[in-house]
Amino acid sequence: MDYPKSVPSVGLVNGKFVDENPATGMPGSLIPASWGNALTEEVLNVIRLSGGTPDEARNDQLWQSLKQSGLGLRLPVSSLPQAVVQTSDGRLPVTSLAAAGSGGKVAIAAGVPIALSESYGDGAYGRAGAFVTSAWSSADLLANSTYFLRAQVVSGGLQVYVQQGTLFDTAPALLKGDPRSAAGGGYPSTALDVCLAWIRTGATGSAPTVVTVYNRGSLLWTQNLNGTGVVYLPMDPLARGARLLAANVIPHPTQVTGLSFPATGWLGSNYSYLNPTVGNTIYNHDGWKTPSGYAVFTNNVVGDVTIANANVSFDHGIGRSLWNLYQAEHLFGAADAASDELLFSMAMKGHAAPEYQTGIALNFASAVNLQLAWELIR
Repeated sequence: MDYPKSVPSVGLVNGKFVDENPATGMPGSLIPASWGNALTEEVLNVIRLSGGTPDEARNDQLWQSLKQSGLGLRLPVSSLPQAVVQTSDGRLPVTSLAAAGSGGKVAIAAGVPIALSESYGDGAYGRAGAFVTSAWSSADLLANSTYFLRAQVVSGGLQVYVQQGTLFDTAPALLKGDPRSAAGGGYPSTALDVCLAWIRTGATGSAPTVVTVYNRGSLLWTQNLNGTGVVYLPMDPLARGARLLAANVIPHPTQVTGLSFPATGWLGSNYSYLNPTVGNTIYNHDGWKTPSGYAVFTNNVVGDVTIANANVSFDHGIGRSLWNLYQAEHLFGAADAASDELLFSMAMKGHAAPEYQTGIALNFASAVNLQLAWELIR
């Protein structure tokens, strides 16, 4: 579309239309019917193609059509936001169903909002969108197989599908899988294709085991703890690792503060610690013989302040994790390091299926504004 420059005597000035000026005798520009019709059709085509009906009384239809189609709102795929399941914890509820003659099937309910982007053309650009799930059920799944429940946007609508794969699959180059493919579905969520659950089928006629996946704005959880109780650290089958940071900057006035994992699932541990006033390293290697709980920290005396950080590596295929931890503590207000300790430890943990739903239990005792941060790493 352009100004009607080729029309004789159209009266353009500097390439644009002008009004008549009676004072100077300058005539106004002519607007040819062909050009006016062409301009109107350009606008009407956008309105019609977006599903609208032209209305002479409205002046916002072109803008509404542009917003609906995404024209003018496209971004490079690398700039699109990560997919988010808009539930209280960022996970989509999935129902597991047994089916005679197969490995079962999975289903989801209607009404769950999901923020997910759609790509255009060659896949280099896309736009963010918001969708709501419809009730959906998979076809029968093969027995003794591994699947992943995923969703992507196709022609403006949310398409849910299952695809076989492994926990070590890598994302496709265009960040969007092929629902027709028989493998490769185990990669983490992208802006264009969200992974909703890890599905493992068993014997024919049994219901699949389903582990839902976190899809939230951040995989970092923070909390301040006070008193005595238990918190649960979220687990995710697509997380390769995790980081834990804990500190009691304010010591309890009369009690020793503690933070430790209960014994369930721990396969063993060791520790060594140093004290500036002790000339040798103190250690314990018997934790591999008689596994017990794993301490993040236990203050040595009343008045200690402590900081600890741990790194974790997961192998979800075998349900196991390795941990290493560094802890430092100091008697608050002390002018020397006689009570200081630097503790290093390592541990191994087995993970039962319920932990993926509830999280890893972590006990705390006599806490005063104990700061806790847990981050999953994919």
